[in-house]
Amino acid sequence: MIVGSVPRTDGGTLPPNDAERRSRNVVLAVYILYGAGFVTGLAFIVGLVIAYLKRDEAPPWLRTHFTFQIRTFWISLLWGVVGVLTAWLLVGLAFLAFGFLLTLARTVKGFLRLNDDKPINDPESWLLG
Repeated sequence: MIVGSVPRTDGGTLPPNDAERRSRNVVLAVYILYGAGFVTGLAFIVGLVIAYLKRDEAPPWLRTHFTFQIRTFWISLLWGVVGVLTAWLLVGLAFLAFGFLLTLARTVKGFLRLNDDKPINDPESWLLG
């Protein structure tokens, strides 16, 4: 499969146009920023802003990735807040660990789907889409 190619309904691919290639590169950059976000949280916020700004410009199959990335941020923030608020009960540590692992899994899954030139099946999922 050609890197950045467009999936067709018959299982083949079409070569990407320049606008689509740029959108795909931006989706990839957001996944990279999310990966860097595990080291520095600021990268998550930068990735979120980029995903919000570029989502409407992307073709439909890449728009699923932007939606997935945006939801990944908000879901991870939710688990982080719940974990911090309940940490004094010790169960919060489990919430924090689950949130970390879920965010990592969603980031890796999204990256792998993008690498295979596939959309996210259920970008609004609370789990792995």
